[in-house]
Amino acid sequence: MSEVPSKNRLETLLRSLLDEGLTDAQRQELGELILANEQHRRRYLEYCQMHGLLRAEHGVLAACTDLEEAEAPIQPRPARWRYTRRRLWTAAAAAALLIAAGGIWHLSNRQPAPFRGEPVALLQEQIRAQFAYGPNGEPTPRPGAAMPAGPYELTRGIIELQSFSGVSLTLEAPATFTLLGVDGMRITNGRIAAHVPKSATGYSVEIPNGTVIDLGTDFAIDAVRGEKSEVHVFKGEVQVKLSGAKAIGSTPLHLKTGEATKIDFLTGMPSGIDLDEGRFLRGLEAKPREYTRRVLALQPAAYYPMEPAGDGALLRDACPTRSDARISFGNAKESVWAAGKVGLAFSMGGPAQQTFAVAPDYPKTQGDELSVVAWVMAKSRPRWGSIAKNWAGSDEWGQFHFGLYYDSGELEAHIQDSSGAEVTVKDTVPIPLNAWHHVAFVADGSMLRLYRNGVEVDAAPYHELRGNPLIKALAIGTKLNLAANAPDSHDFNMWDGRLDELAVFNHALTVDQIRELYDLGDAERF
Repeated sequence: MSEVPSKNRLETLLRSLLDEGLTDAQRQELGELILANEQHRRRYLEYCQMHGLLRAEHGVLAACTDLEEAEAPIQPRPARWRYTRRRLWTAAAAAALLIAAGGIWHLSNRQPAPFRGEPVALLQEQIRAQFAYGPNGEPTPRPGAAMPAGPYELTRGIIELQSFSGVSLTLEAPATFTLLGVDGMRITNGRIAAHVPKSATGYSVEIPNGTVIDLGTDFAIDAVRGEKSEVHVFKGEVQVKLSGAKAIGSTPLHLKTGEATKIDFLTGMPSGIDLDEGRFLRGLEAKPREYTRRVLALQPAAYYPMEPAGDGALLRDACPTRSDARISFGNAKESVWAAGKVGLAFSMGGPAQQTFAVAPDYPKTQGDELSVVAWVMAKSRPRWGSIAKNWAGSDEWGQFHFGLYYDSGELEAHIQDSSGAEVTVKDTVPIPLNAWHHVAFVADGSMLRLYRNGVEVDAAPYHELRGNPLIKALAIGTKLNLAANAPDSHDFNMWDGRLDELAVFNHALTVDQIRELYDLGDAERF
């Protein structure tokens, strides 16, 4: 930047400093200008001194005087005031120097770039990922980027890496890890799932108080800094060499398919625990699955397999109409993607998190038949917890209302018939928590039927299907207001848990088709 433009920019920043304040970026820019030019530093010091004196003499002090005192004749300043003004002038100068020094200190104490060696892996996929310092310094590297050896901090999102040895690694933020080479890595905090082909047998992952050595496996690790490390084996076998304070020299631990252990951080001693497949994401690639093929063969109007699309903020509609749903992340601090019943699932945190998704308009039935199916896992039962709804407020009824009943949490579905009555079917027990359930309702032209895990739990007659045509949106995980621009403010209707494989059909599914989808989903594995 030439001298004149840089001087003008300095004056602009100085005025902003006193008027509305500076942003972090502007503060850094001001520091760089001061650091780069002696005259700029002198001008900055003079500016701070002048305004410090003006504030002392006409600003804060004047504001503290009574009106009568302000209107009184001005008296000569006593010697004590002149002494005080010199002190204020000195203080202003010192403050200016401190601010300037602070800006220069900020510039000279930036964190150095971490060590980076030779490339040892590729970034295969990522969902809204952000690094403190990416492979080449960038915070959001693109898929296909080479990942050099060295330390990394994943602050947001999910990534899938492939080591040059062929090992696939899926990491969820927040995660702190180091790529040691093509045959190994270290994780100090975070979750990682690994698929190790036979050609890469022996791949090792260093954890606090130990090293996990693959013997041809699919396994996962959950490391919590300063507390514990867990190792879960989905398939195959691993050896865990223990190195904690109490475990040095002890016999290595062997874990096989279906086994897991927790290693205490303080002592390094292991304790057997139950395998938890649902905690870990084991890949981001959408794989062809029999469940997906069968749903599509049944010709849904809208189908959300809950596989991320685009920038990771969409629920992709697998139907030709492509009525994709945009995610509203609300207060989500962690990823909204989790292990699903079939592949990935959309994960929400209830009223506190306020995460949901909306398809602004989707193909709605023009007849008297309708079916909706999904896989759901509830962590709690929020009031009127929503699976999916084409409904609005408490007085505007669309084509369907599907979720949990009020505070007791039974699965239920509502439609409106030609008489204007609300027809409801409801399960007899609150939905069991922390387990996957296949849920469905079918309006077949004369009866509304509700199913859980392939079994009919309630039914009610109706005559014709009605709905307010002004309610166009499909809300997933909430119920919207009539304008479809926010959740209904009265009951909130947020889902707490995971939703997967949501499909809307503008025709009636048979009981055999409902049962088939339940059996297929229950048989799906990663």
